[in-house]
Amino acid sequence: MSSEPRFSGDLDDLEAFWRDHASWLKDRGYQLRPRYQPDWKPSWQAKKSRDRDKYEDAQVAWRVGSLMDALRISDGRMVMIKKFRVDDPTNPTRELQISRLLHSGDLSDEDSHNHCVPVYDIFQLPEDDHVYFIVMPFLTRWWPNWHEVPFSTTGEAIAFVRQLFEGVQFLHSRNFAHNDIKHDNIMVDSAPLYSRLMHPTVSDRRYDWRGTATRKSLTRHPVKYYFIDFDLCKHYDPEAGPAREPPGYGGDRSLPEFKTHPDEPCDPFAVDIFRLGNLIRRFVMTTQRINDDMRRAQVNPSLDFMSGLISDMTQDDPVKRPSIKEVISRFDELVKGLNSFKLRSRFWPGFKRLGESAFIRILLMKAPRHFISQVINVLGRYPAIPPTPPPPKNRKAK
Repeated sequence: MSSEPRFSGDLDDLEAFWRDHASWLKDRGYQLRPRYQPDWKPSWQAKKSRDRDKYEDAQVAWRVGSLMDALRISDGRMVMIKKFRVDDPTNPTRELQISRLLHSGDLSDEDSHNHCVPVYDIFQLPEDDHVYFIVMPFLTRWWPNWHEVPFSTTGEAIAFVRQLFEGVQFLHSRNFAHNDIKHDNIMVDSAPLYSRLMHPTVSDRRYDWRGTATRKSLTRHPVKYYFIDFDLCKHYDPEAGPAREPPGYGGDRSLPEFKTHPDEPCDPFAVDIFRLGNLIRRFVMTTQRINDDMRRAQVNPSLDFMSGLISDMTQDDPVKRPSIKEVISRFDELVKGLNSFKLRSRFWPGFKRLGESAFIRILLMKAPRHFISQVINVLGRYPAIPPTPPPPKNRKAK
């Protein structure tokens, strides 16, 4: 494809790639934002404005070298297009192979327990068959930012934990290990939380830039959480013997066996269990995620009923860690013992954002707001634990 001149001081080489392929992507059914259209000109230049951030077409796509947001023309759904190279087109990368495996046959997207990010489309770049594109739903971080609580109620947090357990069980029951479970490899399809499409790079603005995008209640509008990043994911043949991996792999290197037995291969399924428990302990049961120092971390009383289970999942000896089947069985029994008041109570009532005093929390009327919200939930007969929503239908572009 011919490359048109770039606008001085704006689109860089990485963005220009998407601009040059916008028409081709549109023919495949994916519409890019105005910034990445061939005829785009910066709107702020015509208005002689120096404050570029006020304009939608000044918003650069996140990780534009490999990712690009788009609208699927068939239904207006926002998607993410991931671009990557493979050394040999006849031998695709592990991520591409795993993505195909996890969403085919009996591993279909129709299984509600499949929390592996769906793949809507896979295709190659016409002029370079080493370049592939994977089209996935547009997902956002499950934790909005480091200083806000993502759940309003204990039930909403339980729904999150349950979906993570479901997702790992889905993998392990089919002899897959994720091999890189960590907080930033979990994302959420937040589309149900917005009446109008949110902007892909400025989440508190609408896609059309005509106002703010307001999040709705998780209890009334359940969302689905997904595991991403399958570069290290592997399928293990049980007939070939116990699964083993050399130590030191993945983003969470805090595993005891990595430190105590650095030369011995690890059980990848036990590693997944530890990392899953460690994620819940650090990011949901405490605020260790913020300061990485357990001595200063706040402890969340909302999920104290899970302490024993999480302790077992993070035992030093991998042999003593429960299987994911045992984890789910124990978790379900624990949840059965919780009453409605506990499930609808505020998640992490004592959580303090940086610089926020008790007076400010009272002034913001967090407690009265929560009470009113729960009255609405009870009268509307919304389950205290939001159910896992069905997977979105894949309207693949022609």
